[in-house]
Amino acid sequence: MKKLVLVLSVLSLLVFVGFGKTNVTVWFAGTSDQLTIAMDDDLIPAFEKANPDLKLVVEYIPWGELSTKLTTAFAGGIGPDIFMHGQAAIAGFVENGVIRSIDDLIARLDDPADFGAALDVGIYKGKNYFVPVFGSGRLLAYRADFFEQSGLDPNEPPVTWEQLVTFAKATTIYDSGRIVRAGLDIPVTGIDLQQVWTSFLIENGGKLFDDELNPVFNSPAGVEALEYYVGLVREAKVASEFGLTPVGNLEPIAAGTAVMVFMNNESLAALKEYSPESYSKIRLAFPPARYTRAGFYSFAGFMVSSSTKNLEATTKALAFLTSKDSLVKINKALGSLPPRQSGAQADFIANDPDLKKFVEGAKYAYGNPNVPFWVQARDIISKYLERAVMGAMNPKDALDEAAKEVSKLK
Repeated sequence: MKKLVLVLSVLSLLVFVGFGKTNVTVWFAGTSDQLTIAMDDDLIPAFEKANPDLKLVVEYIPWGELSTKLTTAFAGGIGPDIFMHGQAAIAGFVENGVIRSIDDLIARLDDPADFGAALDVGIYKGKNYFVPVFGSGRLLAYRADFFEQSGLDPNEPPVTWEQLVTFAKATTIYDSGRIVRAGLDIPVTGIDLQQVWTSFLIENGGKLFDDELNPVFNSPAGVEALEYYVGLVREAKVASEFGLTPVGNLEPIAAGTAVMVFMNNESLAALKEYSPESYSKIRLAFPPARYTRAGFYSFAGFMVSSSTKNLEATTKALAFLTSKDSLVKINKALGSLPPRQSGAQADFIANDPDLKKFVEGAKYAYGNPNVPFWVQARDIISKYLERAVMGAMNPKDALDEAAKEVSKLK
């Protein structure tokens, strides 16, 4: 009898200290080793110490698998309480009833005013659904040593479209008609192509959609921007029509097969860590302008599932993970841009001139449009941009066909 009582007591203790905890499931986008270390070794233990009745269950989902896994999970009724996605996905999740407004939760965040305008990126139809966690931007990166070798001043990067072509021509090297060092490394497929081309579209005075969500990227400004983009590949021949690939584990600009590239801060941070010799030769500049400058910036952030079973526990986790201290640690691990204004004072920003440049470049930022059908529209646009770059369609026809297909998504 005493043994039975002892066993029952032990089981009761186990339930109290472990099995009795409330789980809060969080899905992070991305599988960075630095992020998992920061979360698993620091933030998760700190949260659970402060909240002994809660258990933070964190999963790290590759970006390329995120949308599919979310769709499957929510369809099966097993979606996470909190999940990360890009800001442009907000509208689609709202329309599908996947996420809830956080308007009633914002006051419980750590100093919500510290987010400034960054918190507004989560607004859709007058309600907020999103807390930004980390930002990413694209600036023009270039090799100062290759500029000097080509007779260019490394302290004077290109500031106009015309100069971009001139500088790219001056630094491109051919061997038997084949590019062995591209003056400009621009994407020719997929989402990266759409993002970089859209910067040219906006620089040329165009936009993707009007206020009624009708596609207008096939305007004269859009066609001219795509003609310019295609011309870099097919006429000026300063960029490869097949795209440049890494050499070993080095990006083309680090390996010396490219001189300029529109690079995001994560890629630059990786170069700094894994290729310090080539990193020391790379400098940053704001994107060259036509009528204005434009650089793609986006925030990934947390959304709260409409099916979360314990809103109080979920709110505590959301507040903790988006606190000033947590966001500094997350952004430091990722080498990304902090969404809080106070984050600009963090040591890893203040002591890094490159990240400071990205923060400054945010004044030229544009982001993906917040429309319910953006992901499908993005893929359609990318498909037709690829056809134009490869010479399979002329720029006007490609954009007109893309606009027709996108119009059917409304």
